[in-house]
Amino acid sequence: MKISDILVPVDFSPKSLQAVDSAKSLIEPEGEILLLHVIDSDFISRLNDEGFSSEEAAVSRLRDKATARLEEIVQGVRAGGLQVDTMVVVGKPFAEILRMSVDLDFQMIVLGTHGQKIDTIERLLFGSTAEKVLRGTRIPVICVPYVSG
Repeated sequence: MKISDILVPVDFSPKSLQAVDSAKSLIEPEGEILLLHVIDSDFISRLNDEGFSSEEAAVSRLRDKATARLEEIVQGVRAGGLQVDTMVVVGKPFAEILRMSVDLDFQMIVLGTHGQKIDTIERLLFGSTAEKVLRGTRIPVICVPYVSG
C-alpha cells in the first residue's frame, strides 16, 4: 500500500513526536504529512471558569505557542520532496482528529500512545484519545507506543 498522505495529531509530548518519526518512515517520498494540534476546548472552558483567562485570550496564546512549536517540528521533518503542513484547531481532540481525517480525506492516521508501564491493550487504549479515534474512523490508524531512550 502506497501512502501519500498521513494525519499526525501532535500534543508535543515525546509520544507524539515519535509518531511523527513513524509517519515519516511510512509516507511516500513526495507525500504529505499534516501535523494537527488540537487546543482542548474543555481546558479552555476551565481556565475561563476559574478566572485564569478569558477564552479568547487563552486560545490566542495557546494557538501562537502551538504554531511556533509545530514550525520547529516541521524544520526537523522536511526532507526531499516531503510536504509537511500544520494546523491548529480548537475542540475535543478525538472529535477534531476524526473530523480532519474525513474533511481532508487522509489515507491514514498515525498517533502516539502511552506505551510505557502498561501491561494490557485495554489499559493502553481504554478511554484514551487513541481508543476514541480507533472506534470512530474508517481509515487505518497506527498507534505508536512511546519508547524512551
